[in-house]
Amino acid sequence: MIRRDLGSAVAADTARLSVMPLEREGGQAQFVVHDQPPAPRGSALEEVLAWLADNADKDVTLDAMAARCGMSQRTFSRRFREQTGTTPLQWLLRARIRRAQYLLETTEHTVERIAEQSGFGSPTAFRERFRRIVGTTPQSYRAAFHGRARQAGTS
Repeated sequence: MIRRDLGSAVAADTARLSVMPLEREGGQAQFVVHDQPPAPRGSALEEVLAWLADNADKDVTLDAMAARCGMSQRTFSRRFREQTGTTPLQWLLRARIRRAQYLLETTEHTVERIAEQSGFGSPTAFRERFRRIVGTTPQSYRAAFHGRARQAGTS
């Protein structure tokens, strides 16, 4: 009903917020949006988190992150964990997965191209990390969230 009334993009967002695929098949994994823990407004990390999200597809090092905040790597890592509840690397990997989810939902690009556009070194590393974080393969995710959206758009 949501897809018919409000469109496929709203239906996909609603399904993710409801922790459900658009249409569930037997034995299919649930899909969860993995939002990043927000940094408090005005914190030293607010700017670097925005920069990380914008540059998730690039080769970003811990040293580069710390330098953007004017901190040593050790201080940066400690403050990052205090303010976000996770490590800089885990945060970056989740940002890359969110970008890949968006591309799987909205493009026809191959998994190999999406791996590259999302900042993963190889399609194999991308597939493994995607499965570990999302709980399914990139192809299954696309089938649940992109294939149905295309069908709705053609009717």
